Amino acid sequence: MTAARRLAAGGLTIVALALTSLPAYAAVKRAAPTPKPAAPVPVKTALLPPQIYQVTPAKVNPTIQPNIMILGQHLTAQVGGRPAITVQATDTYHMLVKLPDNLPQGSYSIEVTNEAGTATASDQLVVDDPGFQPSNMMYLGGAGILILLVLVMRLARTPSLA
Repeated sequence: MTAARRLAAGGLTIVALALTSLPAYAAVKRAAPTPKPAAPVPVKTALLPPQIYQVTPAKVNPTIQPNIMILGQHLTAQVGGRPAITVQATDTYHMLVKLPDNLPQGSYSIEVTNEAGTATASDQLVVDDPGFQPSNMMYLGGAGILILLVLVMRLARTPSLA
């Protein structure tokens, strides 16, 4: 029976130890309150004002070259106060623009606009006289005729073998 008494005495000391240390353990290990997830804050995207870095070419003839390239940011273009047609916008920095129809000879300011404001190019666009200008096909035809004349002259100077 001594073994049973020892076991009972040992069990009582374990129970007593557990009962005395439980309040101390509970005081140290408090459950942290779980934070509530914050509601997503709507982010307002600030609309940036347009900028023009470069206009290429600075001098055009609308009958031969009706487009200009504008290098800038946040672009919607106008030439001389008239809206230009965007042909291609490869990215946010480049915009290929078709000049307005029937644009007479002269110098025009180039403006880009958006809801945040307007920017004007530092240099003006110069429009040449849209009168008659020879096309590339006319130049090629003239060059072909000159080559034909040179060949005929060359054959005319060759001595005959007969």
